[in-house]
This record gives sequence, C-alpha cells and structure tokens, in this order.
Amino acid sequence: MTNGEILGSKLYELRKKSGLSQEAFAEKLGVSRQAVSKWECGASLPDTDNLITISKLYGVSLDELIGNEASTCQDPTVETAEKNEPEYEDEDEKEEAEAEAYYSNDGTPADKKRKTLRALHALPYPVFATVVFLLWGFLLEGWYISWTVFITIPVYYSVIDCIRTKKLSHFAYPVFVTFIYCILGMQWDLWHPWWILFITIPIYYAIASAIDKK
Repeated sequence: MTNGEILGSKLYELRKKSGLSQEAFAEKLGVSRQAVSKWECGASLPDTDNLITISKLYGVSLDELIGNEASTCQDPTVETAEKNEPEYEDEDEKEEAEAEAYYSNDGTPADKKRKTLRALHALPYPVFATVVFLLWGFLLEGWYISWTVFITIPVYYSVIDCIRTKKLSHFAYPVFVTFIYCILGMQWDLWHPWWILFITIPIYYAIASAIDKK
C-alpha cells in the first residue's frame, strides 16, 4: 500500500465519520470535489497547507493523519459514478467546478494563483472602501461624490470571480458602468451624452458570452 493510498484511506474514514460529503468537505477546504476524490483514492496528495487545515478540521495530529495506516484503502470503484459523472444543477455550476479544479493543482503555478485569489477574496475590501469614503469626504470635502466608492465593492469581487472561473460574463459590468457614469456626471457634469455607456451593457455580455464559449 502506497503512502497516497494510506492517506487516502484515512481521509475517507475521517470524512465518513464526520458525516460530510465530498462536496461539503471540499467547500470547507476551498478546493474542488474532484481534488478530494483524488486524495481519497491515492491518485494525488494534498499540499502542506491543506494537510494542516484537515488536521485542525478533524482534530487529529499531522502524525496521526499521515503516519497511521488504515486497515483498508477505499476502493476507487465505490464512488465511480460520482467521480466520472458528477451531477450539477446547471451548466454554470459545472463550469465553475472545472475552473476550481484547475486552481487546485497542488504545487503548481496554478496552485499559487488559487492561493492568491483566496487571499484577495479574504481582504476586507468593504472596509477599505469605507476608509476611502471617509478620507475623501473629510480631507477633500467630497461627500457628494465619495459615496461612489461603495459601488466598486461588487466590481472588486466580480473581478476575482472572473479570474477564478475564467468567465468574462461574471464581471459586474453594469455596476462598473454605473460607477463610471456617476463619476463623469458628478465630477464634470457629463450626464449627457455619457448615458450612452449603458447601451454598451448588452454588447459587452454578447461579446463576453461568445468568448466564454471558446
């Protein structure tokens, strides 16, 4: 029995004892269900960060997690249907799962991208926006316009989601257009003719959808 099979068997037993499905367990770690399936069957190994997170999640030491052999290794055929033909509610969910699997390749440049995206998502951007709003208002007396920084909050998170899923259509383009329009109007009184920016919204999504399909 290889080290991967020993660890996989241990992970399978711990997950079953905790009553978690592969999807629920993967969500807690921020990885794909496919990655968890590969770990449990010994096809791949979790990286150090994930091992530490798993040990904390199950309340076991790393030595116990890695060193103790389980009596049996989970048969790869047990969840064959789940691995080979995962069920998704819609096409978007399937595409997101595939994109997430890309960012779960441990020890690769893709793994660094995944960690970077998780770090960016964990940043308290709403707090940053609030600080900018207050500084802009107090120091530059721009209360009439500084509130627009709050519009950038959904834009920020949609950019992260675009990178994670590799889908341009996930970008909050209407919110971004609204932000630009408010700045142009309130700062330079360019309400007209820049309302035309809103006409670009369906054009953007038409082009983004075409690119996403490729």
